[in-house]
Amino acid sequence: MAKEKNTSPKDQFRQELRKCRTAKQWTHRALASRLNCGHSLVGAIERGTRNPQLRFAEKCDEAFGLDERFVKLWKRMNNAFSGAQWYAHWADEIEPEARTLRSWVPLMIPGLLQTEEYARAMFTLGIVEEEEVEDHVRARLARQTILGREKPPTLWVLVDEWALQRQVGPPEVMARQLDHLLTLSGRSRVHIQVLPADPETTAGLAGGFMIAEIDDQPTTVYIDSAAQAEVTSDPELVSIILRRYDKLRAGALRVSESQQVIKRWRDSWTSK
Repeated sequence: MAKEKNTSPKDQFRQELRKCRTAKQWTHRALASRLNCGHSLVGAIERGTRNPQLRFAEKCDEAFGLDERFVKLWKRMNNAFSGAQWYAHWADEIEPEARTLRSWVPLMIPGLLQTEEYARAMFTLGIVEEEEVEDHVRARLARQTILGREKPPTLWVLVDEWALQRQVGPPEVMARQLDHLLTLSGRSRVHIQVLPADPETTAGLAGGFMIAEIDDQPTTVYIDSAAQAEVTSDPELVSIILRRYDKLRAGALRVSESQQVIKRWRDSWTSK
């Protein structure tokens, strides 16, 4: 059989599923009976016309006696946003190993700080297909587990003030989201600074980015934009992003001032 060239996380999952199933000499029906699902679903996932759910991945690992092989593939697929392997590399390998993370995301609350409700509201705005919303929400929440570790990374986040006043979901969702920011800002390793809604503050409008510092590895950046995104440790690009971050932070409010701004907008949403 010719080797398939597409190695996106989704294709890796379906290829591994077919490989494991045929190694066991199981039909679609035989595997489906072990997964407690319809045999047509197994076939559709192997063909790539349906996306697996987390429970499906867990049952596959159980059926084949594997140690989270399918769960890890599922996480890569759902952290990758439409199969973008650059993002899977960041979410699976860079972010969890970082001792310091610096973040700037214009116009929305950064993913690491989003509540489940806010994330769900974001994904239902047409960013992903309706049937994939819950998988993406779980993947986003899975990223946030790094903040609950015994030794979490130090997190420096610049939040756009426009994101505090831009409605995502009902007003109560916004109020709880801003309450969550206030709670996180009380942690010793989380530093949230608000960039005021000032027309002269334009250094970060070109796109968001994150900077990861990892022990014994070069500083790595994740650069996002409407057209493309990438993960790189190229010294020249890293230097550009570091300068841009410093310029943005120079215009940001102090942490204590930022907390007051967040409280003000929280109260505004609470009163609606």
